[in-house]
Amino acid sequence: METIFKELFSATTDLALLVDRQGVILASNPAMARRLRLTPDELLGENIFDFFPLEHALRRKRYLDLVLETAQTVTFEELSHLGGVLEVRLTPVSSESGQVRSVVVLARDITERKQAEEERIRLVTAIEQAAEAIIILESDFSIAFINQTFEAMTGYSQSEIRGQSIAALYQGANQQRQFRMLVETLEAGDVWTGRSYNTRKDGTVFQCEKTVSPIRGQRGVALGYVSLWRDVTDTAELERQLRTAQKMEAIGTLAGGIAHDFNNVLAPIMLHAELGLEALDEDHPVRASFAEILAAAERASALVEQILNLGRRREGDEPVPFRLSSIVRECVKLLRPSLPATIRIDFQDASGDGLILADPTQAHQVVMNLCTNAAHAMRNKGGVLGLSVAERDVRDEDFPAYPELVSGRYVELAVSDTGTGMTPEFIEKIFDPFFTTKRNGSGSGLGLAVVRNIVTWQGGAVRVQSEPGAGSTFRVFLPLAPEWVGAEGEGAVRRERPTGTECVLLADDDRALTASVRMALESLGYHVTVARDGDEALERFRQSPEGFDLVLADVTMPGMTGVDLARELLRERPDLAVVLTSGYTELTSPEEARSLGVRSFLKKPCSIDELARVVRDALDARHGSGASNGPAGASGAGRGAGPAGTGGSAGPPAPRGGGA
Repeated sequence: METIFKELFSATTDLALLVDRQGVILASNPAMARRLRLTPDELLGENIFDFFPLEHALRRKRYLDLVLETAQTVTFEELSHLGGVLEVRLTPVSSESGQVRSVVVLARDITERKQAEEERIRLVTAIEQAAEAIIILESDFSIAFINQTFEAMTGYSQSEIRGQSIAALYQGANQQRQFRMLVETLEAGDVWTGRSYNTRKDGTVFQCEKTVSPIRGQRGVALGYVSLWRDVTDTAELERQLRTAQKMEAIGTLAGGIAHDFNNVLAPIMLHAELGLEALDEDHPVRASFAEILAAAERASALVEQILNLGRRREGDEPVPFRLSSIVRECVKLLRPSLPATIRIDFQDASGDGLILADPTQAHQVVMNLCTNAAHAMRNKGGVLGLSVAERDVRDEDFPAYPELVSGRYVELAVSDTGTGMTPEFIEKIFDPFFTTKRNGSGSGLGLAVVRNIVTWQGGAVRVQSEPGAGSTFRVFLPLAPEWVGAEGEGAVRRERPTGTECVLLADDDRALTASVRMALESLGYHVTVARDGDEALERFRQSPEGFDLVLADVTMPGMTGVDLARELLRERPDLAVVLTSGYTELTSPEEARSLGVRSFLKKPCSIDELARVVRDALDARHGSGASNGPAGASGAGRGAGPAGTGGSAGPPAPRGGGA
């Protein structure tokens, strides 16, 4: 028996001992002897418990006693006092009578295995608690493992999704096409990285950023795949909003760069067209041509203004309280003659007496844009263009879909059609600048972008509901105006065009523009002297400082700008009326101009009526007088024509004359 034990002990790589009931060593293999730093022969007759500290010895003695009492094998793990973790197995050796006479002790160093197990536990814990969904796939793309994040992201539990193909999360033609591309990439041996849409258990779609990599075995054979998913639905929406904001900023920058020059081109076209219309008889055949020229120039000016409004609010906005329903009624009157007989207009007004505080022109623009789009959606088969205006009491909990609104009273404008409707993909893009579904150049793609911009600036919100084949409904919420004292600003009586005989110094480097403005001012009775830039204007002024009543100067001129010119002129004559003009008011804002002492700011292009009003108001403001129409009410009315009346550059105007 002892020979057999010795042969077995020598063959095993474990630490092996044979001890009697008291723990005295009867046999030892070389591995155990080396660990105890003795030879096998030196260990014979020694008590095994003498090799351990007292605490360790007592614990091992309890295990030995348990084996002697039960005659059963006992296995335990413990930290060795010599270092490492040991797995110890005590096996009884019984006599023919069944009594345990000795015990075989086998110990195995499992330190590396325990460390590997701890690493595995840490890895599994990290995978389970990772913010990304982690999926392990078999070679046939069936799911072998998912973590908790995947369950939360998709709604599928481990038990119901395990063994299923990952293709179950790719539903619909687009998602299935993405899955096929992913499979082709992986089968080619590459790693797939990108974004795709997937469908949750409840049917909702989410956008996912993912990486799928092969798990390779020996010789590079793909044993399966590991994939990391990150839900980027919210991130993608923020990115879309950022791109929209960047597009708006780029459009604003582009528009600002061309607005000044383009408006300088439009200004003489509009003024000459107006002068031509006024010079011709009502029945003159050329009047229609001038009217078309004026209308086209006004449309071009409005288009530039729309582009500018995409990036910022118009400085010229003058909000007034008015009923939105009155604007809608006006738009309905304009629309009816232009719509085909197959489109019926249904207008419902339940707005009451509530007023909104906004720019009526912009409100008109909102209504017309929405109505025009609705009519376009019904152009083939006709239908009903529905408009309704109603007051709504909005509370935060009532409108979770309108986060930009606050609790309060609103006027709701709803514009609906029974046309073709839109898919969700189109709805995502309709408010983007220059996106249009209209073909053959019939749309600029600015309408809805302008609508959203206007409504947002007014503290409101706009949403769209639409389904293919079921029409569309646009809802615009605008806040009610606070309590206002005074009558509603509707139906104001138009004043007669103001005129005068004062001397005006016109400074602008655009020859076509100065010619048209000079003609318009002279048609109003003013005496005009033209300067080609700021330096020439300052020189002419200094030749006769008291000879001019008003200076009309462009903001951007070569050399001395209009702002610098105004500063020099007002330093020498603080009572001088100065009006600055510009085709792009962000170069110098009206507020900045007024801070210099400038009387007013005229935006180009302008009509003769606007020019007349601004010039007259600036002149009258010098004396604090009321509006004046004609020579009798104008300061300097006794002035003769003289050189000043010739216009051009025939010399400085005559010295200032007496009063009327």
